[in-house]
Amino acid sequence: MAKKVIIKKNISFLENFKKWPLYIYLLVFAVYGNTIFNNYALDDEFVIKNNKQVHQGIKAIPEIFFTQYFQNKTSNFGYRPLTKSIFAIEYQFFGESPKISHFINVLLFALTCTLLLKLLIKIILPKTGPAFILIAMLIWILHPIHTEVVASLKNREELLYLLFCLLSLKYFISFIEKQKWYFLLSAISLYILSFLTKQSAISFALIIPMVLWFLYIKVEPITNFIKNNSRIILSVILLFIVTYILYKIPNWFFPTDKLELLSFENPLRFNNSIAARLSLSAYAMLINIKLLFIPHPLVFYYGQFTIPEVKLTDFWVIFSLILHAIILFFTIKYLKNKSILLFGTLFYFLGILPFSNYFMELNGIVAERFLYAPSIGFAITFTFLLFKITKTANDSKSFKTLNNYLKYIVIIIVIVFSIKTIARNSTWKDGLTLYSNDIKYLDNSVKANDILAQEMMDIIMREISLKKSFTELKPSLDSIVFLYNRTLALFPNNPKALNNVGNLYINFYNKPELALEYIKKAYSFKQSNFEITFNLGQCYEMLKKNNEAIKYYTLAINIDPTYTKTWQQIINLYYKQGLPDSAKNTCETMLTKIKNSEIPYVGLGYYYISNKDTINAIKNWEKAVEIDPQNYERTISLYNYFIVSKDTLKAKFYYQKAMEAKRYKLK
Repeated sequence: MAKKVIIKKNISFLENFKKWPLYIYLLVFAVYGNTIFNNYALDDEFVIKNNKQVHQGIKAIPEIFFTQYFQNKTSNFGYRPLTKSIFAIEYQFFGESPKISHFINVLLFALTCTLLLKLLIKIILPKTGPAFILIAMLIWILHPIHTEVVASLKNREELLYLLFCLLSLKYFISFIEKQKWYFLLSAISLYILSFLTKQSAISFALIIPMVLWFLYIKVEPITNFIKNNSRIILSVILLFIVTYILYKIPNWFFPTDKLELLSFENPLRFNNSIAARLSLSAYAMLINIKLLFIPHPLVFYYGQFTIPEVKLTDFWVIFSLILHAIILFFTIKYLKNKSILLFGTLFYFLGILPFSNYFMELNGIVAERFLYAPSIGFAITFTFLLFKITKTANDSKSFKTLNNYLKYIVIIIVIVFSIKTIARNSTWKDGLTLYSNDIKYLDNSVKANDILAQEMMDIIMREISLKKSFTELKPSLDSIVFLYNRTLALFPNNPKALNNVGNLYINFYNKPELALEYIKKAYSFKQSNFEITFNLGQCYEMLKKNNEAIKYYTLAINIDPTYTKTWQQIINLYYKQGLPDSAKNTCETMLTKIKNSEIPYVGLGYYYISNKDTINAIKNWEKAVEIDPQNYERTISLYNYFIVSKDTLKAKFYYQKAMEAKRYKLK
C-alpha cells in the first residue's frame, strides 16, 4: 500500500508543472547564488564601473539610444542601447554595487529558466513526457557553460536577449493559436527589444520560424498551405523584415565600426578566403560541441593560438566537416518526421550558425557565451539520446518507469555539473582570480596573457600609491614581463605588448637600452601611436641623446598636443642644451594649443630670468600660480621675492598660498 502512495506522489510531482517554477528558482539560486558575492571581472568594469555614460543614470538614456555601445578617441563599435540603459537605471538606484548587479543576473537567469520550461511544455510535451522535460531542464540549468553568462555582468546582454527572444516566441505562438493581433504586435516588439540588447538575437530569426514549422505546418497542397498557414507566413515575413531593418540601423545612423583588432584575436581578419572561413568554422563548431559534452576546461578567452591555425586538409577540420555533413544528411532525410531529436538538433544548429565564424569573424573565435541559447537545443538532443541509449520511453510520466541506468546517469550529471558550475562561479570572483586560474590552460593565448599582465599592472599602479618599493614590486613586475614576452613569442608583431614591456623597463627597471629595443620595434609597426612615440622620446632622453628625444617628443605632440608632459620635456631639454630661445618658442606655441596650463608660463619665466628680465619672469610665474596654486615651491619662491622687494601685501598673499599648497601636499 505504501508503495502505491509513493508512486502517486511521484506522478503528482512530475505532472504538476505549476510547482516547477518555485523549484527552478531554488535550484538556480542554490547553484549560481555564489556569484552574488563576486566583484567585477573582465569587461564588467568597462560596462559599469568605469562607464561615464552609465554613471549619469536615467538622464543618460536618451543619449544612450543615439550613441554607439562604445566610443572613445580611437574606437567605436556596436549598438546595444537597451542593455546600457538598464545598467544606467540600476546605477541610478543602487550606485556601484556589484552584489546587486550579480543578484539581478541570477534573477534574470531564473526568469529565463521558468519561461523556457513553459515553452518546452507547450512545444515538446505532446511528443514526450514530464520526465523528459525535467531532465532536459536540469541539464540546461546546471550546465557549466552558462557560468560565463551568469557570472559576468557584461554578459547581462546575453541574459536579456534570450529572455526577450523566448518571450517573443511565446507571443508568436499565442498569435497563431488565438488569432489576436496584439499578440503579433507584442511578439515583434519583444523581438525588437531583444535586438536592442544585443544583435545575437539574429539567431532567433531562424529559430522562431523553425519552432512554428515544428508546431503547426503540415505537408499539403500549396493553395491549402497558404490558406491554412497565413498567420505563420505573415509572422515570418514580418520577422525577416524587422530583422533586416534592425541589422541595418547601426549602419544608417552611425559611422562604420572602428576597432583595432589583431590577427591573434581572429585570423579571418587578415585571410577571409572561403577556404579559411570554412576550415576555421569547422574547427570552431567542433570545439563548441566538445564544450557542450565536456565543459572542461572553461576559460575566459580562447582566440588564436589556443584555437590553432587550421587548414582544410587538417584531420580535425575534415572530421568536423564529415560529422556535420552526416548530421545535415539525416536532418534533411527525417525532416518530415518532426521528431524531438530533429527539433533539438535544429534548435542547436540554427542557434550556433551565426557564431560559427563563417558569416562573420568573432573576437576570440570561440566563446562560452555564444552557446547560451544553442545549448537549449543541445539539452533536448542530449536528453533524447539518454532515453534512447537506456531504452527508456520518451513519454515516461513516472520515475518508476525510468530505466535505472538513466536515473544513475542523470544523478551523476546533476552532481558533476553542479560541482563544476559552483566552482567555476567562484573563479569569476574578480579579474585577477579569473585570469590567474585560467592562465594554466592558456599558455598559447596571446590575448589572455596580455589581459593578465595588464590586470597585474593595474594592481601595481595602485600599490605604488601605497609607496611600495621597487624591491617589493619586483616579483610582480618580473611576472608581467614574463607574460608579455610569452605573448611576443607567439605573436612578435604586437606593438601594444612591445610598448608595454618597454614602458616597464623605462619606469621601473631603469634600463633604457633594453626598453629602446622593444619600443623601436613597436614604432616600426605603429608610427601614429602617441604613447609609443612618447616612450621613444623618453628612452632617448634617459640615454642623453637629447636631439633624438626632442625629435620624438615633437612627433608625439603632432599626434596629440593635449598631453602637457610632452611639452614640458621639450622645454626642459632645450634649457639643458642651452637653447633658451627654442624653449621660449615652444612655450609660446604651447600657449596657442593648450589653455589653462602653468607649464608655458613657468618656462617663459625661466627664459626671462636667463635674460635678466626679472619683472617679466615674475609676471609669468604669477600666472602659473593662478593656474596651479598648489605648487608649494613656486608660491614660496614668489613669497621670498616679494619679501625682498618689500611688497608686503603680495608677500602675505603668496605666503597664504604657500601654506595652503603645503597642506594640500601633506594630504
